[in-house]
Amino acid sequence: MLDEKTLKVLEFLNEHPDKWFSLEELCENGVPADWETLKWMQEREMVRKQESDDPVGRALGERTYIYRFGAAGRVTLEEHKHSVRTERRANIAIGISLLSLFVSVFTALRG
Repeated sequence: MLDEKTLKVLEFLNEHPDKWFSLEELCENGVPADWETLKWMQEREMVRKQESDDPVGRALGERTYIYRFGAAGRVTLEEHKHSVRTERRANIAIGISLLSLFVSVFTALRG
């Protein structure tokens, strides 16, 4: 399962698969991204990173990196969704089993 921050970044980038975003732009859009999370995600190829071609930033000697959805990001997001669905189904099955057990015990005690 993914932590909340990583999940939010992947979901946002999944909604904009063809766009590049800087860390600042992600934060402006309500995504709780930080440098460490994006670096961790880049190392696992969940996001792609490249240097921005912003002429103002380059003139000031600043490096700005931009990020976009990576191939492993799509797979990771789908695996996470599958895991959540599977866990939900398991919890429902456990609930039904417990209810069935209580009904059986109650019926046995009454009869």
